[in-house]
Amino acid sequence: MTARNKIAVLIPAYNASESLRGVIEGIKDYALAIVVVDDGSRDATAEIARAAGAQVLRHARNRGKGTALRTGFWFLLHQGYKAIITMDADGQHDPSFIPHFIRAYNKGRGNIIIGSRAGEFDAMNWLRRFWNQLGVKAVSKLTGTTLTDTQSGYRLISAEVLQGLPLHAAGYEMELELLIKACKRGHTVVDIPVITHFVDGIPSSHFRPVRDTWLVCRAFLQEFFWR
Repeated sequence: MTARNKIAVLIPAYNASESLRGVIEGIKDYALAIVVVDDGSRDATAEIARAAGAQVLRHARNRGKGTALRTGFWFLLHQGYKAIITMDADGQHDPSFIPHFIRAYNKGRGNIIIGSRAGEFDAMNWLRRFWNQLGVKAVSKLTGTTLTDTQSGYRLISAEVLQGLPLHAAGYEMELELLIKACKRGHTVVDIPVITHFVDGIPSSHFRPVRDTWLVCRAFLQEFFWR
């Protein structure tokens, strides 16, 4: 593998047939392997992903974003990839920032590189904005790492972080679980600014504001005591 070919893009997808093709087509410009984990979709998500050129892993039933990410991580680690860029299937993440992640990774800036949406927090609904800003302060204090966005799903994660890291959460809270545990193990986390095509909370998002926000908060409390 060349340096670039050691990096793959992982997309967890659930009922994403309307947006997924455009996401994959945007990524293909950067000649990276693309793996889609179809998390029990009831539409043509898997077929569209394959037709667009992605490799597809499929859950027979919907098991949650965190479980879909873990499935993809396990597969890509066993394929020998050195880093994984995670992106959402709904089209909110702009593929044009992929070179920024790769450049930061190749310069050795961090083991986890987060695409920070901090410049767009004001455009979020009040509940998402409140918990994002509170989460940033709490996680930064807990981990001793200055961060500006702890919930962004647009990330580059090195294989070094994932190898042997115990991850259990099934939903959106797994991204926070991963982040805190990685920091506690001494991995370097940095963020780079990104601009999204739209902010979280749109109708096509599967994020449930009250329930999933509670699960994220619970994950923080659980990981506070993790060693």
